[in-house]
Amino acid sequence: MYLIKSCPRCDKGDLFEDRDEYGSYAQCFQCGYVEYPEAVLPLEQAKAEQLNRRGRR
Repeated sequence: MYLIKSCPRCDKGDLFEDRDEYGSYAQCFQCGYVEYPEAVLPLEQAKAEQLNRRGRR
């Protein structure tokens, strides 16, 4: 999803929402600002989940 002219840092930038192995985030095309709308996982929990996914393959 694209959020037009909604960057809190540069006020003119367009945010795009994406997701990776650590969770959802929104990033500005123009200035690179990154926003994490959901709670960020602690490093230990993220590593444990990654190892858990690798074991399922």
